[in-house]
Amino acid sequence: MRRPWAFGFLFPLLLARGPEPALAATTFLDLSRAADMGPAQSFDGAVTGGEDLKEKEGLANIPQGPQTLRGVPFLLLDSTQNQGRSFVVLKGKRQAGFPQAVAVSAGDLRAGYLYFLHSCRWGGTAPNVTVAEYDVIYGDGQVEVIPLRVGMEITNFTGADDTPASDLAWWHKYKNTDMGISLFPWQNPRPDVPIQTILFKSLGKMPVPMLFAITASDTALPVSPVSPKPEKTFQTDTRGWIPFQPPEGFPAGTAIDMSSLLDPPAGKHGALMAQNGKLVFGDRTKARFWGTRLADDWWNLTDEQLSQIADRLAVDGCDLLAVKDTPNSAVTGRLEALAQILKPKGIYLDLTQLDPTQVPADLAGDPAVLAPPGPWTCGKAFPNEPPGSPSEPLTFEDSPMVLRPEESIPFRLITGRSLGVPFRAQWGVGWPNEYLGEGPLLTSAYGDFEDWGACVGMGMGPEEEGTVLGPGPDLNDKPMLSAQWPVAALVYLRGDLEQGRFYDLETPGSPMDMAGALQALAHYSGIRGERDGFKTDAAGLLKAKLQPKIKSFVSDSGQIAWRGNVGLIQISSPRFQAIIGFLGHQKLASPVWQVESPNFFASLSLVSLTKTNLWASDHMLLTGAARMENTGQVYNADKTKLISAGKAPILMEPFQAKIALFRYKADPQLRVRALDVNGQVLKTKVHFKWAKNNLVFSWIPGAFYLEIYKAKK
Repeated sequence: MRRPWAFGFLFPLLLARGPEPALAATTFLDLSRAADMGPAQSFDGAVTGGEDLKEKEGLANIPQGPQTLRGVPFLLLDSTQNQGRSFVVLKGKRQAGFPQAVAVSAGDLRAGYLYFLHSCRWGGTAPNVTVAEYDVIYGDGQVEVIPLRVGMEITNFTGADDTPASDLAWWHKYKNTDMGISLFPWQNPRPDVPIQTILFKSLGKMPVPMLFAITASDTALPVSPVSPKPEKTFQTDTRGWIPFQPPEGFPAGTAIDMSSLLDPPAGKHGALMAQNGKLVFGDRTKARFWGTRLADDWWNLTDEQLSQIADRLAVDGCDLLAVKDTPNSAVTGRLEALAQILKPKGIYLDLTQLDPTQVPADLAGDPAVLAPPGPWTCGKAFPNEPPGSPSEPLTFEDSPMVLRPEESIPFRLITGRSLGVPFRAQWGVGWPNEYLGEGPLLTSAYGDFEDWGACVGMGMGPEEEGTVLGPGPDLNDKPMLSAQWPVAALVYLRGDLEQGRFYDLETPGSPMDMAGALQALAHYSGIRGERDGFKTDAAGLLKAKLQPKIKSFVSDSGQIAWRGNVGLIQISSPRFQAIIGFLGHQKLASPVWQVESPNFFASLSLVSLTKTNLWASDHMLLTGAARMENTGQVYNADKTKLISAGKAPILMEPFQAKIALFRYKADPQLRVRALDVNGQVLKTKVHFKWAKNNLVFSWIPGAFYLEIYKAKK
C-alpha cells in the first residue's frame, strides 16, 4: 500500500537525515528516543510493586538486551540504560494518554527486509480491521504503508500465538494466562532506496499498539519453525493395534504376483507413440503404463540393489519406472545400467521428466527407454508433499480425499489434462496423514475411467532395515500402500472399469463450483484445447447423477459412487469391487458383495484373478488396509503438525470386516486363506461358511489379503 506523505498533526519534526551508510547485513534500529514505557510500569498507571501484580501484568518478564527470537537477532532496549523506558506504546481507546504516533530514524538505511517485534493490549478486534500501521518513509519522499491487524501482522499480548502473517517470538505463562510478542517480517519492495524514517502510528481503535524492536537486513533471515510456546498435543489411542514386522519371503509365485501383466522384454514392440489420443507401440500394439518413481538418490545404488528393486516392481505389476533429474552429468552413465536391468523384465525406463541433455545418445534411440518429452502431456498432484528441508516440521492436512472430491488427486489431475493426446498422471500422497490408504485404488480406478495413458505414483527405493513410516514418497516404508499396489496395477492395466463419456472443461485453470467439480469427476474429462473432435456428451451428462449439496455423484458409467458428505467411495465393476473411506458399521452392498466393518477408516477391495467375473471366478483376492502409525507418534492438537515421528515398529490398526460374496451357485471346493504383506500364507485359519449361494467369512486381524481359491481334488 503506497500513498503520498502528509505531515498532518502527528508530530512537528522528523528526525534529521544522517550520512548515507554502507549496506549492512543486519542493523538494529534505535528506539531509545521513541520508547515511552518500561517493565516497572503498568497500564493502569500504578507501579507494579507486588510480585503477583508484576506476573499478572507480564511486562517485567519481557527480555532486554541482545536476543535471538525465532532465529532472528534483535536488540531490545535495556530500561536501566534508558531512564526506565524499554518499549514504545501508542494510544488506544482504553489508553488515550500515549502518543498517537512516534518516528524511528532509519538513518537512510537500505534494507531488503524489516523484522518488527511488537504486540498490543486490548486487541479483541477482527483480523480484517487495521488498528495501527508502519509508514516506511523513503529518502525520495515516497511512503510504503504496512497495515497492522490483530490476528494477522500483530497479536494481542495475552493469548498470543502464530498467525498467518506473524510468528510468536517470545512467550510467557502465568497461571492460566499466555502472554507473548510477535515477530512480523516485511519484505521491502524498494530495497535500493534509502529508508529515512519509520513512523509507528495508531489508528485510534480499541487496541493499544506496542513496539519492542526493529531489525533490518539486506537478505532474508530464516525464521525458525519452532515456537517458544509448547504445543498442545494429541496421540491416537493405539491400544490393541498390531506391531508390523516385515515378513520373510518374496511375493513371486503368490496370489499377489502380477508379473504376468508385463510383456518382456521392454521395447520389443517398437517405439512408443501417440495415435488418435492413445498410446501405441511401433507395431500398433496398445500401450498403457502403471509405474512408480525411483528414490531421489538412486544413482548411489549398486546394480544388485537396482536388480532387487526391478524384481519387486515386476511382481507388483509395474511396467514403468521413472527417474527424476540427476544432479550432474557424471551420474547419467548409471541410466544405461538401469535400463539394461529393467528391460528383460518388461519394465520401461521413463526419462521424460529429464532435461534431454541428460539422456545418453544410446538410450535416446532405445524403444525400452522413453526419452523426453514423451508422446504425452503430463499432470502432477502431490498433496501433503514432504518439506524440502529435513529440519522443517512435518506439517500436513489431515483430511481425506473422500470427504473433499473437489480437492482430490483425481480432480487435480483431471483439470490439467488435455483431450486428444495421451495423458501421463504423476501423483503421490504424503505422510503424515492417517488416510494414506485411499490413494492407490482410487487413482487406479480413475486412471481406467479417465483412460490415462500412464499412472506414475509414489516412489520405490531399496529395502530398508527399519520399520518406521517416513516423510518421503517411498512405498518401502508404507505397508498399507505397497499391499494395494499389485491390485491397483491389475485393475488399471487390465482395464476393469468402463471409460466415461466426454466432458469438456472448456476453460483451463478457471475456478469451478461444486457442481462443475462433480461433473468433471463423473465423466471422461479434460481441456479440449485446439482440437474440435471432443465435445461434451449430452447423453453422458444425463446418465451421471449429481448431488452438489452433499458433494456426491454417481459416474456416467454407474461404476463409481462418491458420497462426499459421509466420505465414502464405492467402485463396482464385474471383476473389481472397492469400498474406500469411513466404513463405520455401515452395511455396504453391491450386486457382488456385502461388507460390514467397525473400522473408522479403511480401504477394502475384491478382485478376480482370472478373466471370469467375480460372481463366478474361482480365484479372487481381497485386500484390506486401515490406519497405521509409528509407535509413540505425537501430533499437535489440530493434527496438522507432527511433534514426534515416533519409532519402530509401525502399528497397524486391526482391520475387521464381515463379508458375504454373492455367487451364482455354492461351490464347496472354494477355500479362504489369509496372506501377509508378501503374499505368504498365514497360519491363522479363516472360518467361512455357505449361506445358500453366499460365501460368508470374517477378516483375520494382521492379514493384508484374503485369497479365495479352488482346492485341488
